[in-house]
Amino acid sequence: MSEKFEIEVASIPSQENLVSEIFYNGVQWAQIIQESGGLVIQFYSNPKSEYWEFPLELAIEALENAKKKLLKMV
Repeated sequence: MSEKFEIEVASIPSQENLVSEIFYNGVQWAQIIQESGGLVIQFYSNPKSEYWEFPLELAIEALENAKKKLLKMV
C-alpha cells in the first residue's frame, strides 16, 4: 500500500461501533463502519481539491486493508 494512505481504527462519538478511517496525505478520504446490516463505507469530499485522484489499485488496496484491520478489532 502506498505510504500516502494511512488507516486508523477508532471509536468516534457519532458511531456505536468502531470505524476504520482511511486518510490520504493526512486528509480523511473514507471510513468503513460496521452496522447491523454489514459494512458500510462513507466517502469524504476533498477539502483541498475538486476531487480525489489516485491509482485505482492503491485505492482498492487501502479499502481492503481498512476492512481487514476493522474486522480484526471487533
